[in-house]
This record gives sequence, structure tokens and C-alpha cells, in this order.
Amino acid sequence: MKSFVLVASFIAIFLPLIVQAQNPKRTAKLRSEDRKRAKQMSQSKHQYVPLDRDTDLDGVLDINDKCPYMGERGKVTPFGCPEDKDLDGIFDSEDACIDKAGPKENHGCPWADTDGDGVFDKDDECLTVKGPPEFHGCPDQDSDGIPDLLDNCPKEKGTWALKGCPPQDTDKDGTPDVDDLCPLTAGIAELKGCPPLKPEEKEALKRAFDNLLFETGSDVIIESSYSSLNDLAKVMMNNPGMKLHLEGHTDDVGLAESNMILSRKRAGAVEKYLEDRSISATRITSEGFGQTRPKMPNNSDGNRKINRRVEMILKYE
Repeated sequence: MKSFVLVASFIAIFLPLIVQAQNPKRTAKLRSEDRKRAKQMSQSKHQYVPLDRDTDLDGVLDINDKCPYMGERGKVTPFGCPEDKDLDGIFDSEDACIDKAGPKENHGCPWADTDGDGVFDKDDECLTVKGPPEFHGCPDQDSDGIPDLLDNCPKEKGTWALKGCPPQDTDKDGTPDVDDLCPLTAGIAELKGCPPLKPEEKEALKRAFDNLLFETGSDVIIESSYSSLNDLAKVMMNNPGMKLHLEGHTDDVGLAESNMILSRKRAGAVEKYLEDRSISATRITSEGFGQTRPKMPNNSDGNRKINRRVEMILKYE
């Protein structure tokens, strides 16, 4: 009799704790449901309950059943509540994977990861190939920040604008066509992909720069300058990436305002001469500075002649 009392005391003290330890939230919910059912079924709060009653026929007498109305859900614990072997909050009777915890939306089973890359199949856009989470499980072989799934050139670094492909470089000079002013001729980066000038071209430019002369007080180019300007046009034709900026200057003879106008006209005259020889106007710019930027002091005829000039500046833009 003493043994029976000890066992009963043990059950009374520890069974509630064991039941709660299995699945506290679910057990609490079940108990709440049971209390509601018990209230509905009771005809009187003093109604006598036989000690051998098993209301839900789960094999656990009501006197020991913590969930006396839940036996119909399937296999139960020794305390009469539905089992949840993997403690995932889903009863075994409703759990497709009773030995492995999983979310309710996957019927109690853990999400699969076919390629073992740490990205669950439900979120993995490349199920059989490993890839990082930021690319939804897809790889990026060339490490250009564009996943192979969207990369038209998965083994060459490229840009989003070109769908993962590198910029085209037709002349293979290392300067992409998009930045190459001479895309069909190999050149150097310093000249925007254009080739360096040949020695004879450099000489032609020097002659053009040094021999440009105008009629006195006029924007008319003297005839002796035509030959060097023709050579300049040829150099520009052979170097399509080259652009020319013209700056007109005068000496200090005359009114400053008139000299400013004259310097602009002289620069414009050279610009027109080159355009007449098939050099696109988009490749030439000009401006005048009048007498504001003398190269030499205006204290002699020789110095004034030097100051009456049009400077030519080559550019690659």
C-alpha cells in the first residue's frame, strides 16, 4: 500500500512537468480544448466520474489522462496526449516526418537542400549546383557579381549592362570599344586607344603650328600656310580619335575689344579651313583670347609677331 502511495505521489508531482517538457505550447492548447469539452459534456459540476472511464478510448483512464478528449488524434503519450516525437509542434498523426523536426508548411519535414550549399530547395534557383545565398543558391564562376543563371558569359568577368559579358575590344589593345576613340586600330590607353603619332606626323604638326600666318589686321590665312594646314588635315584623317582645340591670340596694337574679336575670327578661320578638307566640325573647337595672353612682351615688332598667333592643342577625349 505504501508503494502505491509513493508511485501515486511521484506521478502527481512529475507527470505534469514531463508532459509540459515535451511540447509546452501545444499541451497548453490541448488542455484548454479539453476543459471546454469537459464543461460542455458535464451535466453538473458535481457529476460523478467513474475511475475506470476512458472517454477518448486511447487506453489511458480519464483519471490519469491529461488530454481525455484527444485520443482520436492517434498514438498518445503515457499521459493521454497526442505524441510529437520530434518536438516540432506537429502531432505525429499529422507529421510526415515524425523523427525529424520541420515546419508546418512542409508537413513537419525539414526543408531539403539537394546540392548541400546551405540554401533550401524552396529558395534555391539552382538545385543541383552550389551557390551562395545572395544569388539564391546559384554560382558565379567569374566572380563578377552576376550569377551564372543571368550571365551570358559565365566564365568571363563582365557588367550588368552587357548581361555579364566583358566590353568588346575589337582591336585587342586593352581599351574597350566603348572607350576607344580608335576601335579598329590598336593603340595605347594614354591616347584613348589610339596609336601614337608617327615621326613624320609629329613633324607635320610642328610645321602647321609654327607656320600659321595671317594677313595683317585680318583673319585671312596667308597662302604660304596652306601646305602645312593640308598636312595637319591628313594627320587628323589618319588619326580619327584626335581632336583639335584652337586658341586665337593677338598683340596689343589696337583696341582690346577689337583684338578679342579678331582672335576669335582667326581661330574660326583655321577651323573652317580644316572642315573644308573633310575634318568633322565635331572634332574641332575654337576660342579667342585677344591680347590677354601674350607669349612675349609686346615691346618689339618681333615679339608682337610671335603674339599674333593661333595655338593648336591636340586632345583625345
